[in-house]
Amino acid sequence: MNFLNLSSKKPPYAQAKAVILPIPYGGTTKAALAMDKGPEAILLASQMLSAYDVETNTDLNELNLHTLDPLVCPEDPREATEELANQTAPHFKKSKLVASIGGSHLISEGLVKAAMAQENNLSVLHLGAHPHLLDPADEESDVMARIKEKCMVSHVGIRSMAKAEKSKIHIDNLVFARDIYNNGLNAAADAIDVLSDTVYLAINLDVLDPACMPAVVKPEPGGLDWYTLNNLIRMVAREKSIIGFDVTGLAPQKNGLHAHLLAAKLVYKTLICCLKNSR
Repeated sequence: MNFLNLSSKKPPYAQAKAVILPIPYGGTTKAALAMDKGPEAILLASQMLSAYDVETNTDLNELNLHTLDPLVCPEDPREATEELANQTAPHFKKSKLVASIGGSHLISEGLVKAAMAQENNLSVLHLGAHPHLLDPADEESDVMARIKEKCMVSHVGIRSMAKAEKSKIHIDNLVFARDIYNNGLNAAADAIDVLSDTVYLAINLDVLDPACMPAVVKPEPGGLDWYTLNNLIRMVAREKSIIGFDVTGLAPQKNGLHAHLLAAKLVYKTLICCLKNSR
């Protein structure tokens, strides 16, 4: 199944500027297992979207998007990370924009590892409700702690954290959702500025307010709205070179077409931002 159902105009891999990689890995906790159906739900919802984006005057048929087959990972988180890094490194090496659809936020670690093999001076911008900086021995709750051991990470949209996590984040690398609500996107400027010129974007759908994105495992009140999130991604794409991103955290719901469409449109919009603002 191809993103946006662009099968008749699907470019060969060699010509593609961006590859879309579904990763149906949901982690190991019972609450998170539903996320392994997230990529399929996003691809299905994308079939309903127009290939023409009126807001940016973009025909996505002209962006040379190539949808890859789903990448199936081992169940063990450590093994999954290694498999992801090994399988995705060639795409980064060939200078493809890697757009991954999860699945669990755990996939970010393997993708960042692969990106760093191509770009040593890489930073990560993490958009989510929770910082995921607990004990590095806990694969489910500490993915950003392990990534932070390798490169700089800024967190934007945070609304909940454990007391032990607060001391692990420098003030310049942390932006609460309430800061953006009160002060606009300027509140995120410092957290973006401290990152290197080359950035990997890790987007957990719980960064959005549950009023518009309820289909996540741990919804938190007070998240970003649709236009604020898109303006934030657009700002980052103008100031940094984004070499890859993931959209994770969708826990498909039986009557959740609205949420599935929103997730698909976010992938769509992020692709446009990255490809049309590429430096």
